[in-house]
Parts: sequence; structure tokens; C-alpha cells
Amino acid sequence: MRLIFTPSFNNFQKINSTQAWSLFVTGCKNDNSFGTNPMIGKYLTVAILGAVFAEIVEIILKAV
Repeated sequence: MRLIFTPSFNNFQKINSTQAWSLFVTGCKNDNSFGTNPMIGKYLTVAILGAVFAEIVEIILKAV
């Protein structure tokens, strides 16, 4: 496992959504735990947003 936050890390490099989710889940220790395919990160983002949207709709429907 390579360390992410080293002195040479913050050079304003762009990361994709898969790397961002990997950093979030691993506590900023590994940026490739979900692989290198950028579609995985997009899928995770859409899945979480869908779950949040479904919960909001459920709460609204229960209140009515």
C-alpha cells in the first residue's frame, strides 16, 4: 500500500470519483482500493444519491 498524503501529494492533481471514494472509505490511506475504473466511482455516487432520494420520498409519503 502506498501512502497518499506525502509531501509531494498536494500538487493540485485531479482525481476521479473512484479515487475520491477510495480515499473516503479507507480513511485517506489508499486511492486505488476500488480499482482504477472511473465508472465504479460514478456508480457509487449514483447509488448513494438514489438511496438518499428514496429515503426522502419515503419520509414525505409517510407524512401525508
